Amino acid sequence: MRVLIAIGCDAYDNPPLQPLAGAENDAATIFGHLVTKNWGEYDQAQSKLLLSPTMAALRSTIEVAFFSGPPIEELTLFFAGHGGVKDNTYFLCLKDTDVGRMSLNALSMTQLFAWITEAKIRHTNLIVDACHAGGVVHDIGVLLNPNVIGKAGSLAISILAAAGSDEYAGESGGVGHCTSALMSCLKGVTPVQTTRPSLDLVEVGQVVSRTMQGTGQSPVCWGINLFGISQLAKNPGFSGAAHISATFPDLASDGAGNEHIRAASDSIWEQYLSLTREFDAERFLEVIQAVCAKLEKEPAVAAAFVMGLAATFGARIAATCDHFDVARLRSACAVALLPMAVSSTHCADAIVQLSEEVVASISEGTDQLLADFTEGTYGLLSKDGGIADFYFLPLRLMSILGWLGAAVHIQTISGASTAVIAPKAADLVRRIMAHYSNSIVPVSDEMTPFYVSFAAAADVLGCEEELESISGLLLKFLHQRAGRIADSGLSGEDALRFLTAVTEGRYDDFRNILANPTSLLPAVLLVMDRSGLTDIADGAMKGFDHININIFVPNDFRTFGAGLIEDGTNFSLNIGHTVFSVSDLLAEWSKIEEHLSADEILASPAVRISSVLSSLLRPDRVAWFLVAGQQSAGPDSSPETTQAEGGHPKLGETAVCPCDAGSSYLTS
Repeated sequence: MRVLIAIGCDAYDNPPLQPLAGAENDAATIFGHLVTKNWGEYDQAQSKLLLSPTMAALRSTIEVAFFSGPPIEELTLFFAGHGGVKDNTYFLCLKDTDVGRMSLNALSMTQLFAWITEAKIRHTNLIVDACHAGGVVHDIGVLLNPNVIGKAGSLAISILAAAGSDEYAGESGGVGHCTSALMSCLKGVTPVQTTRPSLDLVEVGQVVSRTMQGTGQSPVCWGINLFGISQLAKNPGFSGAAHISATFPDLASDGAGNEHIRAASDSIWEQYLSLTREFDAERFLEVIQAVCAKLEKEPAVAAAFVMGLAATFGARIAATCDHFDVARLRSACAVALLPMAVSSTHCADAIVQLSEEVVASISEGTDQLLADFTEGTYGLLSKDGGIADFYFLPLRLMSILGWLGAAVHIQTISGASTAVIAPKAADLVRRIMAHYSNSIVPVSDEMTPFYVSFAAAADVLGCEEELESISGLLLKFLHQRAGRIADSGLSGEDALRFLTAVTEGRYDDFRNILANPTSLLPAVLLVMDRSGLTDIADGAMKGFDHININIFVPNDFRTFGAGLIEDGTNFSLNIGHTVFSVSDLLAEWSKIEEHLSADEILASPAVRISSVLSSLLRPDRVAWFLVAGQQSAGPDSSPETTQAEGGHPKLGETAVCPCDAGSSYLTS
C-alpha cells in the first residue's frame, strides 16, 4: 500500500512563529496531484491532508496510518510550514508548537524516524518545505545504526529539504518556491528522466536543486534505498502507460532475499558514507556482488536492489561534480547483475537502463572536460602535481579515452544513436592529443582495456588518425623499453620504483612489478594491423624478443565481472619463439576470433555491455571481442603515407613532457 501524508501549516498559536500564506496551499497541491488525480497511485482512504494540525492531531493520524491499517510499502510525507533546529535536532512546527517546549508539541525527525522504523515501512519519501530544512541531516545518525533501522526494517529513505540548514525557505503568491519547482517536475514541465514509469525523489530533488541555483535557497537532496528505487510518483515523461508498480513487479517486501540485503547493510552504509572522501568502484562492486550472488534465485530483487543504489549513490557522487565517477558507479551496478543477464529479463533490462545512464554520465563528464579545456589546458594534471603525474597521468588519459569508447559501444550494442555523444567525444579526443600527446606513454598493463575500448570505437568517432598516433606512440615506447611495462594495480610506491627502472634502465632489479606476460603489446600490434600499419609493427618485432604476451578469454562471459575469473583460456605466446612477425600473431588471433564468434552468451546485448564495463572497472581483463571481427585496413593503406599525415613518431624518438608545459619526460 502507498500512503501520502501532506501537512501544511499556515496558522500558529504561539509567537515568535508567524502565520504563513502558502503552506496549506502547497500541501493541498501535492495531495491533489498525487492522490485525487492518481499521479501517485496513493491509497485514497489511508492518505491524509492535514491543514494547520496540532501535534495531537498529527500523532493520531500517524498512529492510524502507520499502525492500524495494512502494511505501508511506500510512504511520502510532505510538510510545509515553519521548521528549525534545536539541540541538534530538527523539528517540524505545528499549530500549537511552543518553541520553548518543542519536544512536547513539535515533531522531531528523531521521533518520526523511530515511528517509520517501528512500522517497518519499506520506502519513505520525506519532503520538507520549511526554513533551515537542511537541518534534517542532524538526525540522520538515527538511520546510521543498523540495529535501529537496517535489520529491523529497511534502509530506504529519500529526503528533499527546501533550504540549507542556514537558509530560509521562501514563498510568494501563496506558493512555496521549492514546492513550485517540485510540482514542475511532477507535472512534466521540467523533465527529469524518460526511462522509467516512476520518478524517484532523489533524482527529482537533483533537478529541483539545479533549477533553484542562484535563488538564495539551496535545496538539499539525500537518500539511500536498498530495496529498489523509491517511487514517488508517475513519470509524465515516460512514453509508456505502465503503472508505477510495473518498474519491478516481482519485488516483495517480505521476500527471503531481503534478508541478504539487510545482512549487508553495514558494509553498504560504509560505502555510502565514504563517498564524501572518494569513490572506490572496485570496492563498491565487491560489496554489491556479494549480495547479488545470494539473490540469483530472486533476480527481480537483485535488479531492484542495484537500481536503488544506482539512484541514491549516484546522486551523492554527483554532488562532487565528477561525472565519470557517476559512470563508474552505474557501471558497477550493471556489472553486479552480469551473472543473471541471460537468465533474467529483469536483470537484462536493468543493465541496459543503467548503461543508458552510464552514457549520460560520460556525456556530462565530456562536457565538463571540454569546458575545462576552454579555461586552461592543464586541468587533467593532478592537484598535487609532482612526479606522480609521470605515471598516473598516462593512466588517466587512457582511462578517459576508454570511457569515451565505452559510450559508443553501449549505444551501438543497444541500437541507439551515437549522434549526440560521438561529436563531443571526438572533440575531446582531439584536444587531448593536441595538449597531452607527449603523455601517451605505456606505463601499466592496466591501460590495455581502455586502449582496446577506444580503438574499437575510433571509426565511429571519426578518430582514426588519432588512433594511429596513439598506437604509434605506445609502440615506440614499448620498443624503447624492449616491451617492459608495469603490472596492473601498482601502489604509489611501486609506481615510483617503476619510474626509477625506466629512468635508469634497471628493469632486472624490478621484475616483480613488471607485467609478465603483457596484454598491451598484442593489443597494440592487432590494432596497428587493422589500421594498415602492419609494416611499422613488423619493424619493431625484433625489439620484443623473448617478451611473453597473453590474451585471456573466459569460458563464460557471465563471470567476466568477478574479482577472480576461475575458468578461461590463456592464449600465451612468446615473441621470438612461437611468434616472429605480426602475421604469426594474426594466425593465433584468428583462432581466438573463431572462439569468440562461437560464444552464444555474447549474443546478449546486456552481456556484451556489462562485459565492456567490467573491463574498465577491473582493468586486469580485456574485452577482446571488441577487436574480433574488425577488418584490417589491408595492403592498400600505405604506412609511409599514414605516418607522414598522422605524425607518427619514428622508433627511437623520445617524448618531452607530461603535457605541453615544457618539462622533460622520463625516458630510458
